[in-house]
Amino acid sequence: MADVQDGHYDSSTDSLRVEPIYESFLCPLTKQIMRDPVTLESGATFEREAILKWFQESDSSGRSLVCPITRKELSSTEFNPSIALRNTIDEWMHRNEAAKLDVARKSLTSENSEHDTLQALEYVVEICQRSRSSRHVVRKLGLISLISELLKNSSTKVRQKSLESLCFVAKDDNDNKDEIAAGDNIRTIVKFLSHGHVQEKEQAASLLYELSQYKPLSEKIGSVPGAILILVGLSSSKIENLLTVDRADKTLVNLESCEKNVRQMAENGRLQPLLRLLLEGSADTQLSMAAYVGELVLTNEVKVFVAQTAGSALVNIMKSGNREAREAALKALNQISSYDVSAKILIEAGRHWYLKKLFTICFISSAIQDLQ
Repeated sequence: MADVQDGHYDSSTDSLRVEPIYESFLCPLTKQIMRDPVTLESGATFEREAILKWFQESDSSGRSLVCPITRKELSSTEFNPSIALRNTIDEWMHRNEAAKLDVARKSLTSENSEHDTLQALEYVVEICQRSRSSRHVVRKLGLISLISELLKNSSTKVRQKSLESLCFVAKDDNDNKDEIAAGDNIRTIVKFLSHGHVQEKEQAASLLYELSQYKPLSEKIGSVPGAILILVGLSSSKIENLLTVDRADKTLVNLESCEKNVRQMAENGRLQPLLRLLLEGSADTQLSMAAYVGELVLTNEVKVFVAQTAGSALVNIMKSGNREAREAALKALNQISSYDVSAKILIEAGRHWYLKKLFTICFISSAIQDLQ
């Protein structure tokens, strides 16, 4: 009896199988367990993709069309799905998955060696890759909370494997994401971004990205103190692992669905999301973003950037907005125009003489009161 990892034999876990691997389950070409077995006219059975590849290679090389096993010439490339065999393999896989998950649950609920804990987590990863229903079973068995507890384990390897396991558990399953994000787990995951080892940091960034794809968690992630600051730093890093940088940047993009997060990003130097909402958002959103621009402390270089990017939008709000919108836009313009270069950009955006006069007023601290 032998175990299979991704279809390959692994004799180290023989005792976990409820029954042996039957030779008929393995594709003669790939030596892996078949997921979609088909039978040729010769009577031999193969994985569909494997035999199709064989046919293509035979055709491109000019070889005679023969059965890879019997070597008998075939009259055609037609085959029939082996439905009964596929169902038998599926049932066998489910029984063995249940056995592995039971072992994993027992291992994670008691004191075990690092090796046994890592093996249990590997079973979870392996099974979660199979299907969404398998990930559902992982949650039903209470494994998510057990794995989350391991994030505080003293072993670096166990912490790293736990983060990786939770990534697979979370994939395409919002209920699992909710459970992973329960309690103080997100705060714990964020800590790895600044204090973890290289691999822990990479896995933590990947897990946060996976969680951030579920919109209801965006605000929760952003509410963790320092989370957005750390993510902004990672997303622009020149020394971090490229995958970590990529995941941090994509996580921030997902977090833009929450305006509070956009404001935090702007505070920490990532202004593009705020300016995008100022340009493309609803009237209420534009009002909110314009008001916030007026509250930010901007460097002269950033003032120029904002003037170039959103100056015209702010001018348009001054032209056509209601009183509240005009006050918000004026506050933003007053902030940006305090630097000569950006002020000139705004004046050019205004064009008409009465707007030029308005920009002059922006230099006066009492401008808002004059407008009221």
